[in-house]
Amino acid sequence: MGEAGATDRRGFLKAVGAGIGGLVIGGLAGYLGGQTTVQPETITRTVTTTVGGAAQTVTKTVTVGDTARPTPTTPIKLGSQNFFTGPGALLGLPSAYGTRMGVKEINDAGGIMGRQIELLERDEGPSDATLREFRKLVLEDKIDYYIGLISSGNTPTVGPEAEEQKILTLFVDGCTDILFERAVPNPFYIFRITNIQSSDAITAAVGTMKLLVERGLIPENPKITGIHPDYAYGRLIHDFYNTAMKKMLPDAEILDQQFPGLFKVTDFSAQITSMLQQNADLAVVSLWGGDYVNWYKQAIGFGLFDKMKVVTTLTFGGSPQAVGKDHPDGHVGGVHANYWFTNPDWELWPVNGEFVKKFSEMWNEYPSFEAEGAYVGMQMLKDTIEIAAQEVGGYPEDEEVVPVMERYSTYGPAGYIQVRKQNHQCYKNAVIGVTGESPEYDFEVMSEVLVLPIEKVSAPAEYPTSKSWLDSWPEGYKP
Repeated sequence: MGEAGATDRRGFLKAVGAGIGGLVIGGLAGYLGGQTTVQPETITRTVTTTVGGAAQTVTKTVTVGDTARPTPTTPIKLGSQNFFTGPGALLGLPSAYGTRMGVKEINDAGGIMGRQIELLERDEGPSDATLREFRKLVLEDKIDYYIGLISSGNTPTVGPEAEEQKILTLFVDGCTDILFERAVPNPFYIFRITNIQSSDAITAAVGTMKLLVERGLIPENPKITGIHPDYAYGRLIHDFYNTAMKKMLPDAEILDQQFPGLFKVTDFSAQITSMLQQNADLAVVSLWGGDYVNWYKQAIGFGLFDKMKVVTTLTFGGSPQAVGKDHPDGHVGGVHANYWFTNPDWELWPVNGEFVKKFSEMWNEYPSFEAEGAYVGMQMLKDTIEIAAQEVGGYPEDEEVVPVMERYSTYGPAGYIQVRKQNHQCYKNAVIGVTGESPEYDFEVMSEVLVLPIEKVSAPAEYPTSKSWLDSWPEGYKP
């Protein structure tokens, strides 16, 4: 971001950071209307989390604005985990690149309140190995904050540990609803930047309606097959997507679905053959990373894309360059409901154009939604620490940053983003689109982008679970 953009952003954050709890557009109105003052307040939070079957109660009473304290002279130790090798690296490396880019910009600008950030990176893998590495970061490396994780199998494992260790944590992905509905139902220290998984599935379902059904490309009573990774993400996409489709199209027929192990299958011929034998109109696919690339290339050879339409949650989930020009046009490809690098339009939303330019110059590739999320996460960490410091009159404790993060709203390359206080989940408008070619790029792109207001594809705060909101839809309802 250029100097003018940085100044505008600081002014925006000064207005919205100190106590804005409503919609982000309200924060923008405050920015345009004048300055916001901060009054001292007492914040009490009692949080109970379950760790290893035992209940842990954390009670924090914070009076902001009454005590000054000096800024530590030591660097900030920031722990991070991502997939650096294997099929998951198509998502993990862009996340790491976004984090590194954010760290570099912050350090080059003087750090956070003068403190430089020391980034400590570790591998993400299966849940047990990921948890071991997280504990090493906390107990041996003595990290101050944490950012990262890609897999929905890992955030429900690491989340309770982060709460127990009292580490202020930003999950870039690991989008499963299970994290905040079951694993940590009353979060204090952990937040998540990506749109929640139920929004991902519902975005794919609404994308199916608007881009395929309403255009007459598949019947209004389609026969739907599918293939999903056999763990939390794939199972929940299967459940949420098909529930939404049956609500919108009660006569839709859900056929047998395939559930290969995540990153355990390289030859998908058996699964593809089974899908073809069902004579489906539509295939819904939530494979991701190297699994999706392997599947789509093999599916082309079997003629699957010619015999049915395909809608995915993560065609464009990894580095954009990972999906070659051989990918069939005219299907529906997702980005985890988050971000595609050409949207918002660079001229209408210069923040995105500047981000894409800087990222591509630094890494020689275009940013994915993981890269954008990690980059915004770093800005979120910096902003909330500095806003909390203004409130308390010195370098803040984590317990003083949390209330600021809970009411945080800002804008980034993907547009506006807001934290929901009740579940520490971030929300931004959802994106999905049509696969196609572009003369500007040597890889498959979204030739048409569909942007959905996030409130259309996410459960309102008053619903205890996303599934209960889906179940409340009347038959024939279409967001």
